[in-house]
Amino acid sequence: MLAPSHDRDILLHRLPAEQAALCAPQGHDIIIWQGITLHCRPLPLDADKPADDMELCLLWQPLPTSPTALLVSGDPIKHQQCQALLQSLAGTGQPWLYCGPAGAAGLCKRVFDSLFYLAGPALAQHASQMQGAAVQIDWLSLVRQQQQLADKLAALCRHYLTQHGVYQLPQDADSVLESFRQPPQQQVHYALTLATLLALALELGQPARKLFDSLRPTAHT
Repeated sequence: MLAPSHDRDILLHRLPAEQAALCAPQGHDIIIWQGITLHCRPLPLDADKPADDMELCLLWQPLPTSPTALLVSGDPIKHQQCQALLQSLAGTGQPWLYCGPAGAAGLCKRVFDSLFYLAGPALAQHASQMQGAAVQIDWLSLVRQQQQLADKLAALCRHYLTQHGVYQLPQDADSVLESFRQPPQQQVHYALTLATLLALALELGQPARKLFDSLRPTAHT
């Protein structure tokens, strides 16, 4: 039997009693609300996405008293029907981000988490130095870690684009940037724009990566 979803429990505890009473938790990560199925986790990347279901992903919680950032995806009509529920889950003054069709919220969560971890090791070592620890930052190792994560991030974005029928990246980077500059809440498929921009940016970085690899000292065994 699967354990209860931590994210689902966080979301349920954010609801007023009268709304929580209308929710029927099912499985380990699902809430049923007014006949709508809401998955409280990123949906699997390769599985067929239930078109009528909603996907809710918690991003992070900067402060103990702050509402958790909420990413939402699924059928636009169902999204409109869930407005009152989502407002309670997101918290006053912190609207949720609608990312696109089912699977889009999971893509955005994976991307945002990856971008956070790109800087994580360097920040941790810098913090140790600021506290007086005798830590020598291994920049070469950090860059290698970042390259590996960037490769995985590029593959993730490419996979998402392929799932949505995009097999070639646009040649006009300015048009992609212009689309990304539009307020996320006004975009129909924010996740697709995000994946396109990152895939393009990571591809443009390949020459610099090859140059860096050519300058790295060869490991001797």
